[in-house]
Amino acid sequence: METYTLPREAFDVLQESLGGKQKAEVLARTLETAIGAIQQRTKEEILEQKQFLKVVLKDELKQELVTREIFEERFKGLENTMTEKFRVVDEKFASLHFKMNIFIAIALIALTFANPTFVQLLQKIF
Repeated sequence: METYTLPREAFDVLQESLGGKQKAEVLARTLETAIGAIQQRTKEEILEQKQFLKVVLKDELKQELVTREIFEERFKGLENTMTEKFRVVDEKFASLHFKMNIFIAIALIALTFANPTFVQLLQKIF
C-alpha cells in the first residue's frame, strides 16, 4: 500500500497553526492515514467499476456481435443446406447424362438406318 505524506509546506502551516511540532505530527499522521485509506478505497472502487463495466460491455457485445458458437452453428446449417443442394444437382446431372447417352444412341441408330448406303447394304444381305 502506498503511503501518502503531507508536503513540507502543509506541515509547516499545521505546526504554526497548532502551536507545536508534536501536535502537528499527530494531525499530519492522521491526515496521511486518512488520505491513504481514501486512495486505497478509491483504487478498489475503480477496480470494481472496471470489472462491472467489463461484464456489462461483454454482455452488450454478445447481443450485438456474433459469437464463435453461433457462427459455427449457422455455418454448419449452411454447409448442410449446400451439401443437400449439391447432392440434388449431382442427381439431376446423372439423370441428364443417362438421357443424353440414350439420345446419342437413338440418333446414331436413326442416322444409320436413314443412310441410303446402309439401307442398300441391308437389302443385299437379306
